[in-house]
Amino acid sequence: MSTSIGVRKLVEFILKKGNLTSNTNSQNTALDGISIHQRLQKKFSNDTKSEIALKKELDIDGETWIIHGRADGIKYIDDRPQQVIEIKTSSPEFSELAPNTLELYWAQAKIYAHIIMEQEQLPELSLKLIYVQTTDNTISEETQVISQTDAQNFFDNIIAEFTNWIKLQHQLQKERDHSINKLDFPFSSYRKNQHEFAAAVYKTIALNKKLLVEAPTGTGKTISTIFPAVKALGTKKCQKIFYLTAKQSTRKVAEETLQLLVKHGLSITAITLTSKEQITFPEELDLADDENPYYLGYYDRLRPALIDILTNEKVITRKIVENYAKKHMLDPFEFSLDISNSCDVVICDYNYLFDPLVKLQRFFTERNYDYTFLLDEAHNLVSRSRDMYTKEISSQQIKDLLDKLQTLPHPPQKIVDKLNTLLNDFDLIKEPLVNYQQADVIIEEKLASLTKKIMYFCDFTTDWLAENPHFSLKDDLLEFFFAAYAFVKISDYYNNSFRTHLFITENSELLIRVFCLDFSELIANSLNLGGSAVLFSATLSPLNYYQEMFGLIDNSLLYQLSSPFDESNLNLLITSYIPVTYQQRQQSLGKIIDAIHTMIATKQGNYLIFLPSYTFLKQVVVAFNQAYPHIDTVIQENDMTREQQEDFLNYFVENPTKILVGFAVLGGSFSEGIDLKGNRLSGVAIVSVGLPKLSKETNELQSYFNNKQKDGFQYAYQLPGLNNIFQAAGRVIRSSTDVGVVLLIDNRFATSRYAKFFPPHWKYAQIIHNQYELEQNLSTFWNKNKDS
Repeated sequence: MSTSIGVRKLVEFILKKGNLTSNTNSQNTALDGISIHQRLQKKFSNDTKSEIALKKELDIDGETWIIHGRADGIKYIDDRPQQVIEIKTSSPEFSELAPNTLELYWAQAKIYAHIIMEQEQLPELSLKLIYVQTTDNTISEETQVISQTDAQNFFDNIIAEFTNWIKLQHQLQKERDHSINKLDFPFSSYRKNQHEFAAAVYKTIALNKKLLVEAPTGTGKTISTIFPAVKALGTKKCQKIFYLTAKQSTRKVAEETLQLLVKHGLSITAITLTSKEQITFPEELDLADDENPYYLGYYDRLRPALIDILTNEKVITRKIVENYAKKHMLDPFEFSLDISNSCDVVICDYNYLFDPLVKLQRFFTERNYDYTFLLDEAHNLVSRSRDMYTKEISSQQIKDLLDKLQTLPHPPQKIVDKLNTLLNDFDLIKEPLVNYQQADVIIEEKLASLTKKIMYFCDFTTDWLAENPHFSLKDDLLEFFFAAYAFVKISDYYNNSFRTHLFITENSELLIRVFCLDFSELIANSLNLGGSAVLFSATLSPLNYYQEMFGLIDNSLLYQLSSPFDESNLNLLITSYIPVTYQQRQQSLGKIIDAIHTMIATKQGNYLIFLPSYTFLKQVVVAFNQAYPHIDTVIQENDMTREQQEDFLNYFVENPTKILVGFAVLGGSFSEGIDLKGNRLSGVAIVSVGLPKLSKETNELQSYFNNKQKDGFQYAYQLPGLNNIFQAAGRVIRSSTDVGVVLLIDNRFATSRYAKFFPPHWKYAQIIHNQYELEQNLSTFWNKNKDS
């Protein structure tokens, strides 16, 4: 088996020196570069060929490596190569390019020349560098001649440096594989279904397949995926593991699992990536690149820092990254990304694979069959993907920025002019809405003309900020720039599954939102950037729905595990006598309060009541407090801070001496991801089937699937709501000794329309027909479990 590296990546790793620079990543930079290349290549003379693939195979420390790349052009005379042409594009003037930038440009051409001269037995070759300044298309050209001996020596020096690095990598890999070979499962025994789960994960990786797994709470999902993936790493079934999560808490669990394996003898290099906003040092904030000490000389200090951390650390957490970044004076975010190149396991947020705005380009530009993706809490990927492919921009944002710019003594006129042009376009789009008194409309067409102008604004702003790095309103300009850039970037994906939502706000401004109805193909494309993927969660019912949402209908396996816990520990009840549709809620409010009180009065303990909205939550709380003022309650508020959330959970103490009732919102921060083990939580009541709020966009989603001959109500409302139900219910039984009640208050749960989607461990749900039957059932249950 061979390993490959591109020429550009090789020379940048070995030769890159000097300062780290941030940039705003012009929306069209890559496309502009491609189009400029193609335009120049079309003008090549007949004796010059473009895009010539070149490669060289060599042995590096006992491993076969392929050095590969594409020459932009090769000029021939009598079918013999005479000149290598390298085309480069960027915004600075040619005379302003840093010496190291030019060194890297020429280095690529020299390596191409070496490969050609070795293959063709040529004594020398001419090299031509064509540089295009993208801001005004100015073309600069330089040439030089290199001999076969000089090219050989240059290449040998590069490879010698690279070999030292590969030897370190091989040493770490040898230690890793030896430790994996001896590594045993870190617990004395497997839980129920756990061994089968782990075996399925290993086979999935070995066969380069996709696997969706619903594994109820208590299965031990994290160790059941990481352990077999690590074993697959040791047997060369994969070369890199990406553990992708939706929340910080699950990233922490993954870290702890790897640390446990390290304690049991595993030698591995893993890193957790933290967002730039969270990990950037406070002293870096508001500093220009050329004033930031962690940017200045970054590449001069990078390789010694990498060797330092990789030879001394195993599971590299945020704190460890920060410590070494301080030690070597490196920006911690960029340092973490550079470390990740050499890690066996990368723990990171979903965004780094799925979000086109922040996707890790160093890993995810083309498919690599040696990558394995482990997606924790995979049910979250549906809503997260919808957010990723929804972006908006408004005329209010433009006006706010213009107002700020006009306060300057000398506003940047070109920026002002471009903003006014955009504002005029917004007014033209708004005019027919006003004329026809349509304040809110969804259309299928992409606003191509406006999007193009926004793109040009982004490109101009990128270059303008590079020339004016100390602009006093830089942050305000960047805030709008990033909103505009995101809007254009997502609009690039526009197809028949996208819609454009136009609505006039309360202050008569136009807001334009682009959103995606069916992102299954986009998710599948991201998953296909690796060889294998395991998507797992405690709530993936129904599995075929998620299989479709992830675009994996044709090439994935489904696996649904039963609960590892004694099913008699959970008393799952459905009140068939209480209707809780939106129209019937007020009428049923008294019965809802009675049912909640019956549940909490049967056993002293802590309880959580989940409601479908803050509005209904407040109504229920008022009614409950009026009926039972002596019972302690704690209420989830909108937009609670992390500290406030922790304070909320701290009320749920072990061995409670009185009844506590917490009221929370379905789908909120307390309906998943919290772990109230033991008797910290005796029961949960869920009021309603959790349908998402009615909206034009959700109705559009319903119509979209109806038009595809599917049940649009299921896709838009029912199944997303049910996942919130499953998650909230999962708060009750968290360990083999937990005992508790889940009370589903809505007669719709008793119908086949909902019951058919229940997971296997809900098969013992009992339908309750009246208040008396509820009292008797709960009394019997708790009498059987007096010690719980």
